[in-house]
Amino acid sequence: MKRYRVGGFVRDTLLGLEPKDVDYVVVGSSPEEMIDLGFKEVGAHFPVFLHPDTQDEYALARFEQSTGDGHRDFSFRWKGVTLEQDLGRRDLTINAMAMDDDGKIIDPLGGQADLKSKTLRHAGEAFVEDPLRVLRVARFAARYPAFTVAQETLDLMEQIVEKGMLQTLSAERVWAETEKALLSESPNRYFNILRYVGALEVLFPEVDALSGIPQRVDYHAEGDAYFHTMCVLEEACTLTKDLPPARQLRIRFAALVHDLGKAKTPKKYLWGMDNEMLGKHPGHEAPEVFSPLLDALCNRIRVPGYLRKFGATVTEAHQIIHKISQVSKKGLNRVYETIGGNRAIRMDDYLLSDIATACYADSLGRLILGPDRVPYQQRSYPQADYFVGAMMALQAVEAGPIILKHLEKGGQQTKALELVVEARRKAAQKYIDETAGGIDFPR
Repeated sequence: MKRYRVGGFVRDTLLGLEPKDVDYVVVGSSPEEMIDLGFKEVGAHFPVFLHPDTQDEYALARFEQSTGDGHRDFSFRWKGVTLEQDLGRRDLTINAMAMDDDGKIIDPLGGQADLKSKTLRHAGEAFVEDPLRVLRVARFAARYPAFTVAQETLDLMEQIVEKGMLQTLSAERVWAETEKALLSESPNRYFNILRYVGALEVLFPEVDALSGIPQRVDYHAEGDAYFHTMCVLEEACTLTKDLPPARQLRIRFAALVHDLGKAKTPKKYLWGMDNEMLGKHPGHEAPEVFSPLLDALCNRIRVPGYLRKFGATVTEAHQIIHKISQVSKKGLNRVYETIGGNRAIRMDDYLLSDIATACYADSLGRLILGPDRVPYQQRSYPQADYFVGAMMALQAVEAGPIILKHLEKGGQQTKALELVVEARRKAAQKYIDETAGGIDFPR
């Protein structure tokens, strides 16, 4: 038997990156021999084992054959399979290289050349047998933004979509790839490539529906609502690059979904009498408008509930936060209730900051008209600090003393709760008036 390091370890080593883990392919062995050597079998569908000491993953070289259009519709054999046959079944040439224990690279499909030219290219004809590879290629494009997907690979991805094979993917697999993409360097490339090959319409129709939806040119010179969403997602990545993954994920997910409601704007607000573009979107942040879209997306690919909640909060609150210096006491309290009140803020130290960051990304994710199309980043976003301050001022109002005082005077419980709400509104409004009053914030 002989072992080889394969896949991501070899790719990242050649790129000069630190590999996250190491996987091995074993040639010339059997499941019985691996178990006799102390390896633990863990593969549910394939002969995969864990090393007894290092816990590294070892898989017997195998050759797969499609038995249907689904991601799991494969039969396989391992007896007599060579290293080259095993590498030939992989998705991309840059993932189809091996390294022996002496550091020698085995590269039968030109992976090193594609690394040098920064090309994502399918490894072979078997690429079209697995629909998950559409998502994987898009995710690698998000992970390596300097790489270009080969046109012939994009053509094969389109074929997979046209055959309806994406519908065989489980919701969990779609979300797993999407989560990894959102945590990549350039997640907007993931969605743009899916859109290019027709997969976005199948898997994320709510996002795809933003394509062609006009917006006001004075606020959105960058183009339609889809392009704006991708700009916001890009800015969210920049703003969150130093944050922990959990915070990155929720802010970036909120950036993706914050304008879903624009796809439901009535045409009378989008176009004028003479087909003049108006691009107005009144009420696109209203729950009755965006919630059915967000729920459909999250249900389809099993987005975790906490991300759905955060995305909904940002969507409902972002317009109020953009205009916070002009917001009424009622509006401030509505944001507070949307967030979840005292309990939510106390349970999550970064909740307010992350909501503000998502809104900041929305403010940045656009272009100014001009010969050089100057990025919007020149504008500051003081709303973030004022929003956090107002919510903290509102939270600082304790309900207990107000309720007790009212009840001691013989008042009703219902009225006491109303007094608490009013006191909190006043506290938030006072903070805004004293710190942000009169400032004309950019929208």
